[in-house]
Amino acid sequence: MIIWWKKTKAWCLAHWRWMIFGIASLFALVFGYSKSRAWKIQSEVSRKNYKREKEIIEKANKAHVEDVFEAHEVHDKAHEENVLSFEKKKEELRKEKLRRLLDKPEADPKEIADFLDEMGIDEE
Repeated sequence: MIIWWKKTKAWCLAHWRWMIFGIASLFALVFGYSKSRAWKIQSEVSRKNYKREKEIIEKANKAHVEDVFEAHEVHDKAHEENVLSFEKKKEELRKEKLRRLLDKPEADPKEIADFLDEMGIDEE
């Protein structure tokens, strides 16, 4: 029995890392098994929550993109209407200026010619 004890003691001293690893593994197996089921349930719940959050984020992003696209369309339409109304008012001002110029009794022909050149009308 003493020889067996000495051999066991020598083996334990030589392989102490293996013993610690084995005891730690056994400890983890015994105490971790009961918690592994709870961890599995928790991981499934977390996974389901992640999928729900992902879907919510994707829907919100899609709605945001659609809103931004719609806002751009409204802005472009308003800008186009603004440009058209500006051009219309500019043309009305030119006509009014020409009418005033022609209604003057002392209208200078050079002034009229300059105005017509400004409007892009060439004399023939």
